Amino acid sequence: MSSSAASKKPLIIFCHGSGDTGAGAQAWIESLVPPQVYRQWDWIFPTAQPIPYKLNGGMVTSVWYDRVGGFDPKYPEQTDSIERSTDRLLALMDDQIQTKGRDPRRVIIGGFSMGGAIAYQTAARWHVRPNAVPLGGVFGLSCYLNHDSKVWSILEEQQQHKSWPPTFIAHGAIDDFILVKWGRATHERLVQMGIPASFRLVPDTHHDMAPAEIAELLEFLDHNLQEEGAEASNDCKTKTSSTS
Repeated sequence: MSSSAASKKPLIIFCHGSGDTGAGAQAWIESLVPPQVYRQWDWIFPTAQPIPYKLNGGMVTSVWYDRVGGFDPKYPEQTDSIERSTDRLLALMDDQIQTKGRDPRRVIIGGFSMGGAIAYQTAARWHVRPNAVPLGGVFGLSCYLNHDSKVWSILEEQQQHKSWPPTFIAHGAIDDFILVKWGRATHERLVQMGIPASFRLVPDTHHDMAPAEIAELLEFLDHNLQEEGAEASNDCKTKTSSTS
């Protein structure tokens, strides 16, 4: 990220997948994005606090939350471990906005795999705050939420989601690790609850990120961002869509 507190570039907070680090995610994104495009944004790549991860035999692993039973979304969400990570990410966002002077409408949170899920979790907790200024965008790449996720109860309690920003969701079409049907089901449930989310299947892609996918993501975010200091709008610029 630019060291200037007065930077007017939009900020992307990009959360890595399980077992990765912020530095690893940054190197991956830099390999996919042309330098001149990458420099149009400020970036933060936070690293999850390593914890004992039950799906890795209890070994201490860099993950945003624990999992018990398996990857299938039917297993119970480990919400306590999620809360610790969302607290850290919300504190990071608060620091950028309150200390660094960023406009929340120019701050985007998203990520890949487990990182995309923790971005959804953080966005839900951000937008349920009283008088929350909507973020500039949310995105999830190759990710999903559990059937019993706290996100669903947060959205049900909030009832109206006019402040939730346009949300970009993409998934590798031949992902056999985090299944497409899990990501699609999460997208469909978000839309049913009033979230302005699009869904993109990335052809010929496993559990991975592709250059064209990230280019489309950045184009989507740039199109939907508000100008610095703009008033919040209840109308998003993008319509819910599903492509393959």
